[in-house]
Parts: sequence; structure tokens; C-alpha cells
Amino acid sequence: MARTEKDEERLRAEIEAHIALQAEDNLRAGLSPEESRRQAILKFGAVEAVKEEYRDERGLPSVEALLHDMRYASRRLRRCPAFTVTVVLTLALGIGATTSIFTLVYAVLLKSLAVADPAELYRLGKEARCCYWGGYSQENEFSLVSYDLYKHFRDHTQGFRELAAFQASTSLLGVRRSGSAEAAQGYPGEFVSGNYFTMFGISAYAGRLLTAGDDQAGAPPAAVMSYRLWQQRYESDPSVVGGVFNIDDKPFTVVGITPPRFFGDTLRTNPPDFFLPINTQPLLGAAADIYQSDNSWLDLIGRILPGANPASIEAQMRAELKQWLRSRWGDMSANDRAEFPEQTLFLRPGGAGITSMREEYEHWLQILMMVTSFVLLIVCERRQSDARARHGAAAGDIVEDSTGGAGAPAREAGPRRKHFALTRRWCGGSGDCICGDAPYSALRISADERNGSYSHRRVVFHAGPALCLRRFADRGSYFRHRSGVDDHTDRSHRSPPGS
Repeated sequence: MARTEKDEERLRAEIEAHIALQAEDNLRAGLSPEESRRQAILKFGAVEAVKEEYRDERGLPSVEALLHDMRYASRRLRRCPAFTVTVVLTLALGIGATTSIFTLVYAVLLKSLAVADPAELYRLGKEARCCYWGGYSQENEFSLVSYDLYKHFRDHTQGFRELAAFQASTSLLGVRRSGSAEAAQGYPGEFVSGNYFTMFGISAYAGRLLTAGDDQAGAPPAAVMSYRLWQQRYESDPSVVGGVFNIDDKPFTVVGITPPRFFGDTLRTNPPDFFLPINTQPLLGAAADIYQSDNSWLDLIGRILPGANPASIEAQMRAELKQWLRSRWGDMSANDRAEFPEQTLFLRPGGAGITSMREEYEHWLQILMMVTSFVLLIVCERRQSDARARHGAAAGDIVEDSTGGAGAPAREAGPRRKHFALTRRWCGGSGDCICGDAPYSALRISADERNGSYSHRRVVFHAGPALCLRRFADRGSYFRHRSGVDDHTDRSHRSPPGS
């Protein structure tokens, strides 16, 4: 309140200063004091109107005015239900389609794994492969590795803080809580190296995660359960952590629960519910993949050291691959030996994990997103054009009437000229402004649709939003347009009154 009173007092003082400067000019021109002030006030214009303009420009439109506009818009929409339903359904369809496409684009192209510093992660391979590859040669690139080759990379590659391996696919595991009479349920599981969670830089929601000690031959069988399964199937029972579960009829101790937003290393529809150490694979009676150096079934992701150059690490791993293959020369087939010179590998950013969907659909999703956005713009423009045409047809050509055209009732000509002049004034003296033809359209739609009569109230609600941006841009400029205060000030310094 105090601030408003100060603003009003400053406004009154500034207006009085403008009028006094003009009156001084009139005195020097030979007018009497009373006539000088009267002429100065006439030249300045309506004082109260100037005050209202200043108050309107002093801040953004009030909440009450916004609610009033919304109520008025609602009344107009209720009067045209068919048009309103068409617009709402069209916009809903366009917005819904755009939102759906963007959600898909975000999940496939933009989303990173819910891990610490995903930009530091690099994966082996340009393309994802599933799920096993036999032999000592691979087409185009080595993107899957055997457990023996993983250990070779892990122990000899410099530049990685951690290099982790994990199964390129999931295995269906029969799981039953020890001591429960219920039948075993099938859940997806994944074999991972002991440093898997350390490499991702995540912490357990409850209990602990796997460590290198769990991924050793002869270590007590341990497993980590997903947060989703723990919450949905076991209702966040804290006794699950530390409990024994029979996985394929072998007892495993659940040592911890993954974080809520962690769903594994791969974008897939069935993320793993159990994470098991790689060295427990033989315990479950599966084929002993970890003992077969020519059976590639593991993906690799590593976290590089700060300042490490991924290109240098890639070159080093290529040399190590050749070295490892030469050590298996006696086990190679004739075809593997013939393809030995072409064997290579690539490192690529791994913040999004191992995903084939990104490479496969990236180009088409980008095109689909652009097309959908363009269609939404067309829908919005079409709806706006329909609204303008509808209101314009109902209102008639008010601007022509306001400038003297035939067909305008005499009683309406004055108010129309007044508001058309106001529109031209705000638009810089022309019928166009930064709001386009909005003021013109506002005058057209402000006529009563039944008899063409003009309404001050309606033009306020229609022209107000159209002129809001212009008024905000011209804030504080109206005094300079009215009196040229700088010129008056200069003259008052050079020629005092009565000189």
C-alpha cells in the first residue's frame, strides 16, 4: 500500500511538471497565466486517462481480470458447442499424439540409465547382439565376449576405473522362498560380474549389492533382488533381505535390494528381477559357459577414469584382442584363422546401456517426432483460422463502418472510431503491430452477433490480450510521446520564465 501511494504521488508530480513546462512555453508566447495553464492541460490530454494508462502498465493484468477473461471465453464456447467440441477433440488428439511420440523418443533416444555419471560409461560394440556367438571370430566387430576374454580385458586394459561384464540376455529362473509351500515362480534373472553395481556407482536400497568377493568360485551363493519385485510380490517385507530363496532348487541368500529406478543395463520389456554372480552359473546346472573361451555371451560396460581418452582405450583393447586371439590360435578353426586380420572392436558411449532399439529406430523416430510436431502446429493454426472466420462472418466489417463506411448506425460511429483510433495508436499509427492483425480482429468480433451493435465491454476482453504484449513493450514511453520532456527541460535551463 505504501508503495502504491508513493507511485501515485510520483505520478501526480510528474504530470504536474509536464503541464507546468508547457504552461511556461505558453507564457513566453504571450498568453495569460490562466490561459497558459488551460492550453497546457488541453495539449497534454485527459489527465485521468493518462493515470489509468500508467496504472495498467505498472504491472501485469490482475488475477481477477484473468478470471473474468476466462469466464467470458467459457460463455462464448458454451454458445457454440459443436465448434467447441471439434476444437477440443482436435487439439486433444494433436497434443496426445505429440506427447506419446515424445515419450517414446525420450525413452529410446534420450533417456540415460539411472546411474551415477552416465557420461563416463562406455560400452563394447556399436551394435547390440543377442545372445551367444560361437567361435573366435565375429562379423564386423567383437561386441560379445567370453568370460575368459572379459578377464583379459579387465586385467590388462588401462583407462577404466571399472570394467564390468553381464549376460547379454536374461535367464528364466524358478524362484521359491525357502520354507514356503508355494510352487516356484518364474522370474527373469541375469548373471553379472562382481563389480557390476560398483561400476554403475549405485547403492542398495536395502542391504548391500554384489561385490567382487561374491563372484568367486566357492563363494556362498548370493543374489540381489529388484526393487520392483520386492515391492510388488513381497510387499516391501524387510525380512527378504538376508532371507534364503531357492533359485532353480539351489539356495541363494538375497543380500540386498536394488534402487527403485534401476532396471538393469538394457532397455527391455522384462528387466531382470534377480542379479546373480557370473561364477554361480555352473551351480544352477546350466551349460558351463564361463569355462568355454570360444563361447561369447557377455556384454561389457566400463567407467573410464577422469581425463582418460576413449579413443586410446579403444586402440589398446584392439591390440589386446589380437593378443588374446593369437594365444588361442591352436583352438581356432580354419575359418577363424582366415578372418583373424578383420577382427576388431569399437567403444561407444554407454550411458543409455546396451540397446539395439536406439540404433534401429533412431532415424525413424526423429522423422516421426518432426512430422507429429508439424501436424500439431497445423492443427493449431487451422483452429485459429476457423475461429477468426467464424467471428468475422458474424461481426461484419466494423473497421470500414468506423471510418465512415455505409451500413454503420450513426449512434455507433463515434465509439467505433474511438476504439479504432486507440488500436491504431497502440500499433504505432498503423493497422498492424507486433500482435499482427489481432486488434483488427478484436474490433470485428466485438460486435454483437445478433444485430451488429458495438460493445465497449466486449472490445476490452477481445482487444486487451492482443494489445498486452505491445503495451508491455511500450511501458513508460507515453510521457515522451506527449510532451517531449527533454526538449522542455533544455529550454527551461536556457530561457527562464520571464526572460
